[in-house]
Amino acid sequence: MTQTRRRGADLERAVYQATREILNTEGLSQLTFAKVAAKAQTSKPVIYRHWETPFSLALLAIQDKIKADNHGQLDQVVLTGESLAADLLLVAQRFTASMDAFGKTFMGSWFEGVNHDDSAQLKQMLTSVRQIDLNAIDRVLKRAVARGELTGTDLPESLKLLPFDWLRYRMLAGEPVGPAELQLLVDGILVPAYVHTRGTAD
Repeated sequence: MTQTRRRGADLERAVYQATREILNTEGLSQLTFAKVAAKAQTSKPVIYRHWETPFSLALLAIQDKIKADNHGQLDQVVLTGESLAADLLLVAQRFTASMDAFGKTFMGSWFEGVNHDDSAQLKQMLTSVRQIDLNAIDRVLKRAVARGELTGTDLPESLKLLPFDWLRYRMLAGEPVGPAELQLLVDGILVPAYVHTRGTAD
């Protein structure tokens, strides 16, 4: 019996899952369209028609997992906090969950497989991630302004990106990132810095 060819969303799901399995077991350097096609039970021409390079496919497959595990992008998280600190904690928790979705296994082999030809795509991805991070913080800041905790949202970009840079460093360095660390980040670093920069007079 001839197997029905996968199409559309079904094809995408199968290809992304196959890609992540190969990244998990063999690493980025061993990712090829031929391996993905075999594992996803499709053909190489189909893969070539939809994805430019194995590296770009890897990026999309990981982003797909992060969105699926966290119900959307970081700048789409539902903010329910009643204070600047509470909203910042929600964003930090969500960001940590996204990094966990990337996984220590992926992280261990990721940079080994990046070559010079992939640098433009990697730069594009990092630019996109940076904007998502900024959007997430801007949403938090706007709510803080509406509550009267801050006088504006025009903080330096480096200060807006501080929570994400801090968390990425700790996770890449293998340092713990649990509730205590997130509370320290929010209460001991972010809130004092944001209030010092754009806090109210009282």
